[in-house]
Amino acid sequence: MIESIVKSIGLNEKEGRVFMAVLGHGEQPASTIGKLVKMPRNTTRFVLDRLSERGLVKKKVVGNSQYYSAEEPESLIHILEKKRIDENAKIDTRIRDLEEVMAELETRFKTGHAKPKVTFYEGDEGIMKVYDDTLTSSETIRSFACFDMMIEKLNEYFKSYFDRRVQKKIPIRWIHPDTPLDIEEAKRDKSEMREGCLIPHQKYHFTPEIQIYDEKLNITSLRERLGVIIESREIYGAMSVAFELAWKEAARLDVLRTKKGKV
Repeated sequence: MIESIVKSIGLNEKEGRVFMAVLGHGEQPASTIGKLVKMPRNTTRFVLDRLSERGLVKKKVVGNSQYYSAEEPESLIHILEKKRIDENAKIDTRIRDLEEVMAELETRFKTGHAKPKVTFYEGDEGIMKVYDDTLTSSETIRSFACFDMMIEKLNEYFKSYFDRRVQKKIPIRWIHPDTPLDIEEAKRDKSEMREGCLIPHQKYHFTPEIQIYDEKLNITSLRERLGVIIESREIYGAMSVAFELAWKEAARLDVLRTKKGKV
């Protein structure tokens, strides 16, 4: 316990050993202390002089010999207090430096976040990168999609993708046309952290997927093997509103479809 506290004031391994030896053996010459800590006399004297400069050890010259003894243990508190004052002074200086450039930092931050970005991807590898990006989402993904094209084009990838999304605990709300495959997939909504609405595929059929998440919008066409990620707060906001409007109508149509199926 004492040794760990001594280390906390900034003493290295040799300094700590020498200080503990001086602390427990009273006034001694460097040669005696060196034997106690098993270090050469010159090395021990060098360490003792450093401890003396730091106010932890007293040095007394008697004839041609130098004797060392520990300062009062309370000196440890004084050293820590000085260390705290020095650290606070450094932090205060850093705060003042930051305050001087804060206006520029804020300007760069706003500029960097306000600037939209559009990235295009091609081929199966590109499309997979677009979907992998959604696995970084910090919110519920909102999606317009159709399972038919997913299973037809990249079946093995999507099996892994669904599992990884669930492992990362990223929920999704989706609107799908009520194809036979989509109806079958909807049965697994609960286990795959999905909440969905099925709409009449005869009237509202589509195959590209649109996903909305984290101030981004992505569009993928598995048939044309291309994808795009748009990073834009404004477009994200508009598409979020569009999705919620579509969700209300999709929920109504899904209820009608369910009732019709029961009749």
